[in-house]
Amino acid sequence: MYYAYSSYLAIINIICIISAAALLIKLWATSPPWFRCFLVLFLMLFTVIQPVTVWFRSKRQLAGNLPDLTLVFTDEGISITADGEHQEKKWDQVRAVVKKPTIVVLYMADGMGYILRNSVLGNTKEEFVAFVREKIRNDRMGQS
Repeated sequence: MYYAYSSYLAIINIICIISAAALLIKLWATSPPWFRCFLVLFLMLFTVIQPVTVWFRSKRQLAGNLPDLTLVFTDEGISITADGEHQEKKWDQVRAVVKKPTIVVLYMADGMGYILRNSVLGNTKEEFVAFVREKIRNDRMGQS
């Protein structure tokens, strides 16, 4: 949901919602019943149907797929342990870190990512984001 509402998709959604509401108000009195139904459906598409679809899809993806995950961030990189399997990622494999109000998203080069909630980071959120950004910047500058 964060991705859907914090990207260009959010701008398109807002424009479509405003347009649908304006059309609905403007054309309600003069339009035939089938067109009224279409306008209501169009408005519901962005305000009800799309958010519910995203929520159900996310819930289905997570169903039964919650392995114990341990992330350890060091000067060398990230140590990842999940379901008894262990991986090491260097800082050059981290594309970006994005701070949102309730989460921090860590984007990896292989298309994977990690979402860290505020409850996981506690009061270390700012320091964590600064640490990761410094490591990414240093790696890109060749100073690992």
